[in-house]
Amino acid sequence: MRIRQWRRGLAGAALLACSWGIAAIGAEHEASGPKAASNAIPFQPFEEAALGGAGFVQVPQRQPNDPCSQADVVASPSRPYWDGGAATTQCGILESDFGWLGQPMGGGLRQQMLVSSVRYGLTPRMDLRWGLIDHISQSGGGYAPLAGAGDQSIAVTYRFFEQARWMPAMAFSYGIKIPFANPAKGFGSGFIDHQLVLIASRDVGRIHLDFDIVGTLTGEAAGHDGAPQFGLALTRQMSTKLACILESYGGPQPGTADRYGAALTGASYSLRPWLVLDGAYVKAYTAGSPRQQLLLGFTYSMRPGFGSIPAGSRLARLFGR
Repeated sequence: MRIRQWRRGLAGAALLACSWGIAAIGAEHEASGPKAASNAIPFQPFEEAALGGAGFVQVPQRQPNDPCSQADVVASPSRPYWDGGAATTQCGILESDFGWLGQPMGGGLRQQMLVSSVRYGLTPRMDLRWGLIDHISQSGGGYAPLAGAGDQSIAVTYRFFEQARWMPAMAFSYGIKIPFANPAKGFGSGFIDHQLVLIASRDVGRIHLDFDIVGTLTGEAAGHDGAPQFGLALTRQMSTKLACILESYGGPQPGTADRYGAALTGASYSLRPWLVLDGAYVKAYTAGSPRQQLLLGFTYSMRPGFGSIPAGSRLARLFGR
């Protein structure tokens, strides 16, 4: 009698496990729908991006149609642009970029920078950014070689309006520069700077446009000084992997009466949806330094082990999840 009861219990447990497995597979197939790749570029305020770092939660169970639990990972590079786009980093994705920048400073002096940043898509409309410590080196011109670290930055970007028939997508970004560089080496001012950016982005056929209005408030020994700057970037998708870039940006410079304007031409190439290479050449069309710059780098995206804002919470609804 006991043996018969034991067999019945074992059969029931096996049936329950089988049913659970079939249900799990079905839910997994429902959650793996197609994901549209974003073609706009998020902004990178102080040449580095920013990430908040606190308050991450464990990855919740993936829900069907939840944009933060899509399986496809697609990079949204901020390199090599000066202008940013209204699109933010893909929700639930950790994105990092690394680059090399070379520029002549005049009088035979050359400067090189190794820059990097980390961005995290907190919701489908908002990302957090952290501009990591970069490395700066100068040589030539009869001077002794000089090297050191640059400043850091933290920023948040929020897209508050999606592209409509007659309206572009709109976003707002706030960034703060953290003085980490040594002012005695000329690599930083030693003061905190603030940056406010209004972004408008729109697709016109295979051309993508990003227009930025940038207000910079720089710290100084006597207080603060500010200046508005403007930029327009045009990106033409030549193929599924290759995009060409034309850009112009500049405006008044804080702390000086001079104006600076530059034009950028470059390209990006997607080796994989989550790995994008880039390169660009910048030429100034006003007086001032740097007169020209060469940029090379790449962007890498991945799904990390921590989650985003839980779907259904008040904070998630507030920021568009």
